[in-house]
Amino acid sequence: MKITKSYIVKGLIFSGIVLGTIGLQSTIVDAVTDAGIDAATKTTDVSTNKISNQLIFVSGNVEVGSSSTTVTGDKVGQKIDLTKVIPDGYQVASGDTDYTLAKDGTINRVDLEKVGDVTATVHYIYNNGSVGTETVSGKAGETVSVSKVPSGYYLVKASDQKVVLGSGSSDIYLNVSKAITNTISFVNNDEAKTEVGTAVVSGKEAGATVDLTADQIPTGYTILNPKWNTITLQPDGTKQQVTVKKDTTVVENKGTVSTYGKLTPLYSADGKSAGSRSLGANSEWATDKKMTLNGEDYYRVSTEEWVKASDVYEYTANETNVTIKDGNVAHLYDTKGNQLTQRSVAPNSVWYSDRTINVDGQTYYRVSTTEWVSAADIK
Repeated sequence: MKITKSYIVKGLIFSGIVLGTIGLQSTIVDAVTDAGIDAATKTTDVSTNKISNQLIFVSGNVEVGSSSTTVTGDKVGQKIDLTKVIPDGYQVASGDTDYTLAKDGTINRVDLEKVGDVTATVHYIYNNGSVGTETVSGKAGETVSVSKVPSGYYLVKASDQKVVLGSGSSDIYLNVSKAITNTISFVNNDEAKTEVGTAVVSGKEAGATVDLTADQIPTGYTILNPKWNTITLQPDGTKQQVTVKKDTTVVENKGTVSTYGKLTPLYSADGKSAGSRSLGANSEWATDKKMTLNGEDYYRVSTEEWVKASDVYEYTANETNVTIKDGNVAHLYDTKGNQLTQRSVAPNSVWYSDRTINVDGQTYYRVSTTEWVSAADIK
């Protein structure tokens, strides 16, 4: 009888099979001898070799990052977290950050996309219904603050003031509760206390304090007393009054102004009267700045003194002779551009003028102390 040699691995006989490299050590023995069987059993062992895959990261068909990035694991099918190895500024295009290991030596392509802003719609929920929404945006995983809790409500959980953005467009639901509300009436700092705007503030209870925000204060105004920026809530529905003043603006304005036929009072930079100090009637003064304070315009006529624009007129020195057009008489006007009904000059008459003014885009030439002829009526 012919004796054949076989491979014996842990008691299993594979006649005529040659094993590849599978992590097992084998010994060729004579199947008919006990010594051979013992030898095979004693020399079998299991290896601990790792499995490696090479990854190529691509964005828009262009390779990004290192082409030598490798991931390793213990077995085929194992999940590997890609967030630890993808290049900065990118995310997996499919959104799946788990990579499944293939057989050792495999090269795989992973499609990426640049990380951009993501948005989330925040829904404010009261009694199982939405009472308002807002949209927040930022990078995926970023923590952002909400800022538009509906007027008359407050967040049930203070920690909900900040939310975490997901990896794409998403919805976030935050519970709110009814608050007490007060209406703030912003009034001008004048004798009439004219209302120039309103705002609604809210909180959990009367006595709580709320800070007014910049977008609640009327544009172009500043709260007269800084402490009034903080509102102490009164019982629900109360209307509170906060005094504001028109923002002050000062611009360069070199020119000359003239008073009218009376003494003209002077003011300080804060709009307060300079007392007995005034300008003479029909006098001319150089000015270098124009100020708007509480809606009133002023011209500076000395270092610390200002005159109201309504008490003077600005002019340009211009000595010339003007000739009235043929035909009809030319009406005369005052310094504000108002027609003088009983005063006019004859056609073709010539008049000396020393200055011009501009009223609503129309030029006028002075032909007497308080009378002006329109440029439209001269040759």
